[in-house]
Amino acid sequence: MTSVYELVHRHVEAALAEAAQHAIPPETVASDLIADAVRVLKTRRSIADIKSELMFVIENLEDRDYEFMRP
Repeated sequence: MTSVYELVHRHVEAALAEAAQHAIPPETVASDLIADAVRVLKTRRSIADIKSELMFVIENLEDRDYEFMRP
């Protein structure tokens, strides 16, 4: 069974490949993916919930060594 991540990842990679054929930079694709993801989220979740999720992603952009998560 395909995971949701695998399904989405496959489509993102296809979008990036198609964009490259048209000389569209990957960061442009990424920005549009974020905008479209927010559009989808707005149909089911509150603005506050979406903000919270986006802030979590922003706050965790840097790779960190979380000692408390080690086995």
